[in-house]
Order: sequence, then C-alpha cells, then structure tokens
Amino acid sequence: MKIALGFLLVTTLFVWIPVSISQDVAVALKTSLLSGSNYDKSLRPVKSASTAVNVDFDISLKQIIDLAEKEQTFRINIWLRLYWNDEFLTWNASEHGGVESLTIHSSDVWRPDIFLYNNIAETYGAIEAVTDVTVTSAGRVSYLQPAIFTSACLVDITKFPFDHQECLLEFGSWIYDGGKVNVSLVNPTADRGIFTQNEEWILNGTPMSRLVTLYPCCPDPYVTIVLTLQLERRSYFYMFNMVLPCIVLMILNLFGFYIPPDSGERLGFFITILLALVVFLQVLSDSLPKTSTTTPQLGQFFAATIWLVGISCLASIVVIRMSYNSPPSRPLPRWIRLLLLRYLARLFCMNTIAEEKHVVHPVKEGVDNLVFMDHDGDTIQQKDTPNFALDLSLREIVRYCREYSAQAREKKEEEDDQDEWKMAALVLDRAFLFLVGLANIIVCVVLLR
Repeated sequence: MKIALGFLLVTTLFVWIPVSISQDVAVALKTSLLSGSNYDKSLRPVKSASTAVNVDFDISLKQIIDLAEKEQTFRINIWLRLYWNDEFLTWNASEHGGVESLTIHSSDVWRPDIFLYNNIAETYGAIEAVTDVTVTSAGRVSYLQPAIFTSACLVDITKFPFDHQECLLEFGSWIYDGGKVNVSLVNPTADRGIFTQNEEWILNGTPMSRLVTLYPCCPDPYVTIVLTLQLERRSYFYMFNMVLPCIVLMILNLFGFYIPPDSGERLGFFITILLALVVFLQVLSDSLPKTSTTTPQLGQFFAATIWLVGISCLASIVVIRMSYNSPPSRPLPRWIRLLLLRYLARLFCMNTIAEEKHVVHPVKEGVDNLVFMDHDGDTIQQKDTPNFALDLSLREIVRYCREYSAQAREKKEEEDDQDEWKMAALVLDRAFLFLVGLANIIVCVVLLR
C-alpha cells in the first residue's frame, strides 16, 4: 500500500511540475511581450508605417433574431472571425519553454476597429472586447468574437406573405483606409454550419463581397466587406390561418347565387358573408405589416374579396328588383330583350328562355269584335226587335263583356311583361354568377401566386 501511494505521488509531481513551469513561462512571456517598450495597442502592429495590416475577415451565422417590417430593422447573431499578423507579438518557442501560442484578452492587444457601417443600434456598430485572442509564436492573431448586430434593412412587403428580402451588413475599418488596414475575405460566403433555423424566414443564400469605396471626406479609399442575407418568408402560417378561410368565404359567396332570388334569403346570406369577412379581417389585422408606403399582396387579396362580396350584394338587389317589378309594369326594353333573352340566354345554355314563345290568350283576339247573334244568324244590333227592354239588356251585357275583356287583356299584358322581367332577371343572375366566379379565379391566380 505504501509503495502504491509513493508511486502515485511521484507520478503526480512529474506531471504537475512541467505544467506549472510551462504556465510560469507563458505568464512571463506574456508580460514581456505586452509590457515591452515597443508595444502600443493603440498603434498598428507593424514596424514600418507604410506597411498595411492585412486582416482576413470571415463570418459564421448563428441565428436570425428579428426582421421588423415597420421599423425597417434587422437583428442577427453572428460570430466574427478575424485574423492578422502582429509583428510585435513574436517569439522563439525554443527559448521560452516550447510555448507555441498564448491566449491574451482582446482588450490588451491591438484589434482592427471593425464597425458595422449600416448599424442603427445604440452601440454604434463597434465590436466589444469580450473574448480572448490567440497569438502564435509567428505573430498570427486569431480573434473569434460573437456579437449581435442591428442594421438598417429596406423591406419591400409588396408581395407579402410571398416576399423575398435582402438585408445587407457592411463591415469595415472606421479609422484606417485600405492602405493601412486591408480587409480581405476568407470565404466567398458566410459559414452556416452552426446556424439555427428561423421559424419565419428561410435563409437561401449568404454571399459576401469586398468593396473599395472612395468617400468625399478622405483622399484614400476604404475597404469594406458586405454580407448579403437572402431571405424568404415562410408563408404556411398565413396561407392556413388567413388565406384559406378567405377562400372559403369566396366559395360561399359564389354558391349564394344558387339561392332563388324570390326566397328572400339571398341578400341576407351575402350580408352575413360580408360581415364575417370584415370581422375576420379585423381580428387578423395585427398579423399584417403596418406600413403606409405600399399595400401588401395579402391585403390586396382581402380588399378584392370584400369588393366581390359587395358586388354580389348589389347584384342581388338588382336581380330582386327586376324580379318584383311592381305594377304598373312597363314592357321590357327591346335592347334588354335582345341582350338578355336572346344572346346571353343562349350563351349560358338557358335554351328554354331563349326559345320561349308567348301564346296569345284567346281573350286577346277578337275581343273588340265580340257580338251576339240570334238563332237566325242576325246580329242583335242589326235586328229590329219590338222588345225595347230586351234590346237594352242585351246592349248592357255586350258593354260589360267588352269591359271585362279589356281588363283581362290588360291584366294578361301586365303578367306577360312581368314574366319577361323575371326571365331577364334570371339571365342577369346567371351572368353575375359567371362574372363573380371568373373574378374569384382571377383574384386567386393574380394575388396568390
């Protein structure tokens, strides 16, 4: 037992002593590098003032936090990866206990002043010194820094919820021009290996480009890196909760034309649909982007649906008014008779109405020639009778018969005119059915593509 404990103690000493020595060497090396007279973290880490610091720039995307359409802002969590050479942070590893690299807090060394140019947050787009940097014996500095940026993003919601957006993040040095700090790309696209999928947006692409821009204030150009995030909105939520119920109301609006106009329920049915649609839009108004610069495509779809239901209500009022053309009725105008009862009736396969021929009532013919004849074939008016009272009675009967025939003829003409108006109303109702159905299809195809 004593032998085992002794062996364990000796092993621990052999392991701990080199580690302790290595740590002491690293601390001493770090102190000598940073406290030396040649190192100043506020100056560029080059020995010649004409030498540019080459900064390799790379980005790893972590998460899309928010894209606010009304505020035109975009928030994202990214990991910055910056690499450069520091000519003052070099050493011979063999002379310092074999130490190949050091970890130093980023606030103790020179860092490129990378800013987000289109930043709108209170931090002014600067990268806070939070993490450490890793420095190799050759002076290669690796700076890996997580950060949350809020940038301005011009959002076009014309095709909402089927819209595609592009948000730009432009990074670059704020103080140094391209001749002093030369920023270059490590990869042409941002790394999405650790990216967390967003519930509202699909990230289709992340291209990066290097721009050299000459500003009026400065004689030398500045180098910036532009990250473009190509976003596509997930439309399933809006299709299921907003578009689908609206399409159901459109279908109900179309089938409302199959309710007979004389039933008295059609107009109430259309008004019920209109009220349901208005209430539905009021409830879902919070889901629409609140902007006054443009009208979203989904808002146009809702507005078109309300217009179609309103047109259906007006069409029902016209059809009901034509069906109940209260007396004294006037004859159907000739142009309406030709348009509705001949051409449109045949177009809509209403052949019964198109080929209708009104049979003239028997009372209508020969009423004015109504006479009474005796058994010898002579008319009463022409016969000379001695019974004057009988002659007067017969004349009175003839007068009453003529008045009755005139009233019957007038009533039949009014009934025929009323029937024509009703048939014209049926053809017009069928025309409105096809027009509203065609308008529904056009609205869905144009505004939901």
